[in-house]
Amino acid sequence: MKILFRKIHRWLGLLMAVQIIAWMASGLWFSLYPIEEIRGEHLTLPPEALAPGEGAGYFAELPPPGFLEQALDSHFDGPWVLQSASLIRLGGELLWRVEGEQAGQSYTRLVGAGGVRPRLSADAAARQARSLVRAPGALRDVRWLESTEPGSEIRGRPLPLWQVRFEEPESLNLYLDPWTGEILARRTDRWRVFDFLWMLHIMDFDEREDFNHPLLQIAGSHRGRLAGVQQAALRCRQPDWPEGTGAGRRLRRHRLQSPLDRL
Repeated sequence: MKILFRKIHRWLGLLMAVQIIAWMASGLWFSLYPIEEIRGEHLTLPPEALAPGEGAGYFAELPPPGFLEQALDSHFDGPWVLQSASLIRLGGELLWRVEGEQAGQSYTRLVGAGGVRPRLSADAAARQARSLVRAPGALRDVRWLESTEPGSEIRGRPLPLWQVRFEEPESLNLYLDPWTGEILARRTDRWRVFDFLWMLHIMDFDEREDFNHPLLQIAGSHRGRLAGVQQAALRCRQPDWPEGTGAGRRLRRHRLQSPLDRL
């Protein structure tokens, strides 16, 4: 039984050592790069911004706010709720950006003089992605995503959306809103390394999102208790062997060498 406990103790100690090394290595890597670089924000251009008061001079070119109601009525089949409306500049054009809910789902749309802008096609998504990257490399492909697997690099994002993949820079993948062309997420090689190390760090090997994962709680809060139980099991009193046997003589020598026997 003692041999079994020793083996269990060694294997548990090895597993704990591997996890501690993973925590240290991942924490060191996290500290090397700013989170903005890991997210790839330095690879894309910021959204076009309106100068203070700029929109006021263009209201004559825009449909009035009351036009939004007509445009959204024509666009949606059924009742809708408008939660916000703001002016944005896109490709030099001023548009209304509206957000709300329809049929229990959130929506974001762009509205111009011609009504609600249509959903981006694959070619339009590719052009939009190229216009957003500071130094775009070769385009690998454009994909329409309606579902993803658990643990994918776009987990937690609203679907559907466009995925535009570049060879360079840094094997960049852009994920675009299909109605506005806005960047929902950027994924690079550095982000993928970060994601793998984050999985090891929080010990959520499936979805890579739960930093209160039971494995992490067990490893963090019970490692001392496990070590104590193992040590107690290993120090259980050995059985008394007959004095005439080899085991008995070794046990007797061990006991005589114990400081407790010399008190």
